[in-house]
Amino acid sequence: MGASPEGEAIAFTRYAKADIEDLVKNRFKTEFLKEKCAECGCMATKRFKGTMSVIVAQMLDSFWCNECGRVLCESHRYQHTCERLDEQKERNKNISREALAAQMAEAERLKEAAEEEKRATARAAAALAEKERLIRKGKREVIAKKARVVEDFLMQFTRPAAVDGTTQVHGARVRDELFELYSRAKRIALTLYNEFEHPTSPELPEQDWEDVKDIYERAKELTHMFAAVEGQPLDMHNPWDPPPPPEELGRTAALDGAGLGRGLL
Repeated sequence: MGASPEGEAIAFTRYAKADIEDLVKNRFKTEFLKEKCAECGCMATKRFKGTMSVIVAQMLDSFWCNECGRVLCESHRYQHTCERLDEQKERNKNISREALAAQMAEAERLKEAAEEEKRATARAAAALAEKERLIRKGKREVIAKKARVVEDFLMQFTRPAAVDGTTQVHGARVRDELFELYSRAKRIALTLYNEFEHPTSPELPEQDWEDVKDIYERAKELTHMFAAVEGQPLDMHNPWDPPPPPEELGRTAALDGAGLGRGLL
């Protein structure tokens, strides 16, 4: 119990570090912002209302005493009843100046070691986050390039010079569907390139990629042809995908590439 300026007892909770971190990260609005100062009873944490919880979690020392576990306002953070510190002061009265100096030096060394460990952890977390970002960027680039290949493949059937030939070979119905597939492929390819260059989400645009694969499969069914990259059939299986079934591997291996970006199935 603490005591208010009027002398009334103040009920408060002592928090271990793990508990105060949990309070900030998981119960920020519902409980943390309502915490009262253990010394005077005023609203101790309301001042953090406009601050993100992840930032407040890095500011524990500004409102929480790691010695006694109290949550405190700005006025009493370093001016409050603290049994641990009082006990330490009492012990310090009975030790020599040299021993006290050695104790303070050791405390400073431990503090610096803890700070360095915290900095190292932060550096490792930042390095991991950057590595994951680059992996995601690489994946976005792969699917964006393949989507562009599918777009170019369909464009060959919709160019003005090729429309008559497409109609003669495949018929008007197929021609119209190829036009519709090309329009979709063009729009999605642009979206995937934008996501590669300026991502709007940490997740891959999986649905757009599935749509590109469906478009390409339908285009192959309609034209009996396939897109080729550097003389090889376009592989819609990505390095991070699960292995394709054996029958699909066999069918892909049997395909032959074509110099103009198209081949016969």
